[in-house]
Amino acid sequence: MSSAADTLRRRILPRALVALSRVNRPARLAARARRGLGRDGRVELFFAFEDPCSAVAALDLEERLARRSVTLVLRPVVRRGIAGDPAAQDKRRYAIGDARRLAARAGLELTRGEPVPPKTCDFLAAWAASAPQGAALRRFCTQALRELWFTAEDEEPVSEARFAPIWREQFGADPPRGVAGERALRRNERRMRLHWMYETPAAWVHGQWFFAHDRPLQIAQRLDELGWSAT
Repeated sequence: MSSAADTLRRRILPRALVALSRVNRPARLAARARRGLGRDGRVELFFAFEDPCSAVAALDLEERLARRSVTLVLRPVVRRGIAGDPAAQDKRRYAIGDARRLAARAGLELTRGEPVPPKTCDFLAAWAASAPQGAALRRFCTQALRELWFTAEDEEPVSEARFAPIWREQFGADPPRGVAGERALRRNERRMRLHWMYETPAAWVHGQWFFAHDRPLQIAQRLDELGWSAT
C-alpha cells in the first residue's frame, strides 16, 4: 500500500467518518419520539474480550449508564482493525499501557502486563454473541472482563473451565455450543462495519460513534443532548 493511501486509511478516513456522523437534528427528533413511546436510549458497544481497552470501556459505561434511562447493548466481535496491519502486534502492546492509564482513573488496576494472544478469547465472544441482550449478558460480560484483565495474571491460561461457572451463574445453563455463536459474531462484525467502525472499543450512540475508552465524557454529553441525562 502506498504511503498516501496508508495515511488516508489510517488517519484521514477515520476522522472524516467521525465528522460525518455528527448530524444532530435527526437524532434529536428520533430521541424525542423514542421517549414519547416510553423507550430507553441505547448505547451499542462493540468490544473484544482480548482488548484491555474494551474491558475498561465496558466497565465504565455499565456504571455510567446505570444512572440514565439508557440500555447498554453489548456486541462482542473478533475480527477488528485493519486487515493485514503490520503494526497489529505493536498496537496490542500499546493498548496495555493505554488501558492501564485509563483503568487507574477509574480506580482499577490492570493485572496483566502482556497482550492476550489472538483467538484466545474467541470462545467468550461466541458465547456472548449468541446470548440475548439483557441484564444477564451484561453481568456475564463485565464479570468475565474483570476476571480476564483485573484478576488474572499473564501466566494464567484463558480456558473455558475458568469462565463456564460465570456463565452458569448468570444463565442457569452450560455455555452454548455449535455454530450459532460464530454466526452471531459475524452479524456483529457486519453491523460494526456498516456503522463505519473498524476498531474496538467503539460505541454507537444514536447516529454518532465514539472510541469508547477515550470518550466516555463525550458519550455522556451526547446522551445529555438527546435528553437522556443522569438522574
